Amino acid sequence: MALARAAAALDTADWLVVASARAVSALFAARGGRPLPAHLRTAAVGESTAAALRSAGAAAVFTATRAGAAALLAALRGADDWRARRVLLPRAADGGRELGEGLRTLGAQVDEVAAYRTVPRPAEELAADWRRARPEAVVIASPSAARALVAALGRAALAELRAVVAIGATTRAALQELGIAAAVPARTDFEGVAGLLGELLPVKGDAP
Repeated sequence: MALARAAAALDTADWLVVASARAVSALFAARGGRPLPAHLRTAAVGESTAAALRSAGAAAVFTATRAGAAALLAALRGADDWRARRVLLPRAADGGRELGEGLRTLGAQVDEVAAYRTVPRPAEELAADWRRARPEAVVIASPSAARALVAALGRAALAELRAVVAIGATTRAALQELGIAAAVPARTDFEGVAGLLGELLPVKGDAP
């Protein structure tokens, strides 16, 4: 299995770059719980992913001031001399290729490996849950979730909401490609999302 081989070879890598907490969980399961090599440098696309790395034993995690793959790649440019650096990049099987391609452009040797696969629920189940919930807003955490929702509900169901929040610029870009405008919190943790929703959905009776 490719993930097991990549996890076993992590001792020879210089960097571990991850785009989701789920990728961290899958990688460490493949390592059998063994700690990260002491020399390994780590980077994450957002605070929730960084927190997952720290929980797994990473001493210091490199992040950008903004969440998302594009922001992390821009920040990583000056973080190292990437020529001949070996980078492990575990990601979703249907995940974006921006980080890997960008790091290769900088000269890194990047091993991209599928750590997990996102399987959408049946469209009829999503539509039934949506009707029962009658939401005023939605928080979308990945491009695949955006595509699954639009496929199940149609673009109008999301466009007519009071607020659509995307977790990161990559998810917002996927929504924009689907014709849906979305806001992105400054921080991708619970507090950041809750704060943005509070701004977008004022309590009834509050001043507009």
